[in-house]
Amino acid sequence: MRILLVNDDGINAPGISALAKIFSREHEVYIVAPSSNRSGASISITVGVPLSLEKKESAELPSKAAYGLSGSPVDCSLCGINGEHVPEVDVVISGINDGPNIGTDVIFSGTCGAARYASMMGIPGIALSVDCNSYRDPEDKSNDLYYDSLADFACRNLDRLIALCGERKKLDDRYVYECFVNVNSPCLKKYKGVKLTSPCVRRYFDEILLEKGSDGSMTSRCIGELKCFSQGDETADYRATESGYVSVSSVYTEVMAMDLRGMENSFIL
Repeated sequence: MRILLVNDDGINAPGISALAKIFSREHEVYIVAPSSNRSGASISITVGVPLSLEKKESAELPSKAAYGLSGSPVDCSLCGINGEHVPEVDVVISGINDGPNIGTDVIFSGTCGAARYASMMGIPGIALSVDCNSYRDPEDKSNDLYYDSLADFACRNLDRLIALCGERKKLDDRYVYECFVNVNSPCLKKYKGVKLTSPCVRRYFDEILLEKGSDGSMTSRCIGELKCFSQGDETADYRATESGYVSVSSVYTEVMAMDLRGMENSFIL
């Protein structure tokens, strides 16, 4: 297959290097990644600002061509899908992210944003992340995130992951995939197994401190320890990674809304 690799941690991040090294053994790989870290960029796209594209030559990025882009993760997907530097690709793989993209994280994640945008453009999108806060082998005293384990899992199961993107639908003269796939793994050399999961509810409780400068300007900074609350039933994604399993979720690409039929006459004019 012809594969486009993108991420939000930046062109020099170890996660995308791990993907390039493993996928280039069997597939035709192209890379477009942000020139610097763009974590938390969600599905933002650059409008009205010229972007620079720089070709990268590195043994850490084995590929047909690799580029650093001065834009967001979604800009990278857009550049790779519609730009002239990359031929038509079969799938967009985003990651491997340094940290989990569990549950509500999907809304904020640049890794997931790039994969979602690919599916919106009619190309299967797969987001890969390592849940560094999840289960670890108690005998393993290293700080290794085991990107290679997740890259190998994704490569061996590529067809299965693409299938989980669902139906490719035609919208006027364009196509869209029903879902993008969100994969999170624990930090393990060998996983206990794989679970098909649903996104949990996830909230962070860091304190934001606002400070007023001598010139009257305001700045903010995050203080305190990272506190996270996750909630979900037995199918929740965070439960899988906390138990040593790979979590695989299919997330709807387009916005979903409640059915409000029958409430049309409930408004007061």
